[in-house]
Amino acid sequence: MTILLTQDEQLVLRHLISGESSEEIAATLDWPLQAVRNCTQTLITWVLDELDARGRTPRNYLPPPPPFEQRGSSIPS
Repeated sequence: MTILLTQDEQLVLRHLISGESSEEIAATLDWPLQAVRNCTQTLITWVLDELDARGRTPRNYLPPPPPFEQRGSSIPS
């Protein structure tokens, strides 16, 4: 199933490809950060759906994420 991206999603994708963070994209486009994050969420879903439609899983094509180093809890006790 092919999903067409909106113009906003295409614009955010171009900025993501250039290496900008969500915060940088929001500042550049003068958009609310949440709007950029919504587009990013849609793009992640789109990529995963496209991989799934081709019988692929991200695990086979992407390197594992770096180890997470926890430096204490931000949750009050």
